[in-house]
Amino acid sequence: MNNKTNTNTMRTLRGSFRCFSLCAMALALVIVVNWGVATLPSAIVKPDISSEGLLNICDETKATVSSVSEPLTIYHIAQSGMIDLTLKELLERYADLNSNVDVVAIDPSVQPDFVSQYTTDSLSSNSLIVVSSRRFKVIDYTQIYVTSYENLTEEDYYNYYYYGIMPQGTPYFQGEAELTAAIDYVSSKRIPTVYFINNHGEDTLNTTISSYLTADDIVTSTLTIVGGDGIPDDCTAVVLNNPKEDLSIFEAQTLANYLKTGGSVLLITDYRYYSQDKMPNLTSVIELMGMTSVDGLLVEGDSTRYNTYPTYLVPSVGTEGPGAGLSEAMQTLIPNAHGILPLDESDAQVRMLLSSSDNSYIKIAGENATVFDKEDGDIDGPFYIAASSTLGGTGKFTWFASPSIVNDQMDYYAGGANSAVFMSAVEWMSQKAVSVSVSPKSIQIQPLSMTPASASFWSIIITVCVPAALLGGGFIVWLRRRRK
Repeated sequence: MNNKTNTNTMRTLRGSFRCFSLCAMALALVIVVNWGVATLPSAIVKPDISSEGLLNICDETKATVSSVSEPLTIYHIAQSGMIDLTLKELLERYADLNSNVDVVAIDPSVQPDFVSQYTTDSLSSNSLIVVSSRRFKVIDYTQIYVTSYENLTEEDYYNYYYYGIMPQGTPYFQGEAELTAAIDYVSSKRIPTVYFINNHGEDTLNTTISSYLTADDIVTSTLTIVGGDGIPDDCTAVVLNNPKEDLSIFEAQTLANYLKTGGSVLLITDYRYYSQDKMPNLTSVIELMGMTSVDGLLVEGDSTRYNTYPTYLVPSVGTEGPGAGLSEAMQTLIPNAHGILPLDESDAQVRMLLSSSDNSYIKIAGENATVFDKEDGDIDGPFYIAASSTLGGTGKFTWFASPSIVNDQMDYYAGGANSAVFMSAVEWMSQKAVSVSVSPKSIQIQPLSMTPASASFWSIIITVCVPAALLGGGFIVWLRRRRK
């Protein structure tokens, strides 16, 4: 009896031990798996499946953060329980890219004097402070979620002034744009300065592009070349934004010498104001850099290469130079341009940035043209709409043949492609080692922009092919049932 009892007791103990061992092994496995998952990058553990893609980090950000070679700290200023989880997860993705980047949460209620080390301003909750051994930059939370009112209609203004109805605006998430620019700023050894020449009726740069330059940590200033004044020593690029009058001989010679000694110039022209006859001095600078204009209004004859109107061009993007990395899904929209061609004999190396199709042509009448169909005397394409060139391996020149490249409304319809190309050119000429032109992400549904050819194709698919396929499928099902 005792032997039988002992045997049962041993069996019970063995069973309990096995159960305990299995539970311990399962618990250990769970701990190991949790530890392994915790060490994975946030992008894998918490993939961004939102339609806006607020947490999807672009290649420019990855290159910028990966290039940080010295310790850098991002302070996230927020009280416990009031942390923006989207921003928190974005910061985790930045820290995963480079071990030199550290993210530290600061609760101002626990450390009330911390922010005063960097600014006397009162920061909003969830603001950021990016700090390196060189410098620091403060990003207030109001700069991360912003609303743009750049594309208001006359009706919006009317309702606001007469009825006090606030326009809806377009909301944007600028977390990645602001943070990447701040990291580039605090880690860079040199801050570029771009000078805008302003004494020939040039256009004022719109606020959106200005904000992109500021976010990209490019300092801007104005420049007037008169008397014995030359180009400032801290200048990394000179911009002429749609001049209405020609340069003086002295100004043209100054810019030519600047280019010959490794300077950079960006030019934007309008077919209504610029021509070789109207601006011979500016033309001499352009020809030095290996280009010439085809004066008149550029019309696109290929329906897949314009939007709504044949003068609203959807150009192809070059494979080299600024803007070459533009996503295939993005298309620039350039209305009312003239043509650019490379000179046959030149010491400069010219690259196409944007180009019209073989079916394009120049209307000599330009703004006086009343018919946009091709006529005798029109000049056959293709033409460059934007181009860049280098002289002696160091002098850099970029030319856009339409002011729409920096037009807010056109950039909106192009989904940010216009400003992306422009910013790429500025960064290339400013000698920025890494591009940080990260576009803000709209939190609003963007309008669908299609060429006439695409619209016709999808109209046929939706109104003819899809109904025909459904009817055909239904007929086959009916026929099979009838035969049974």
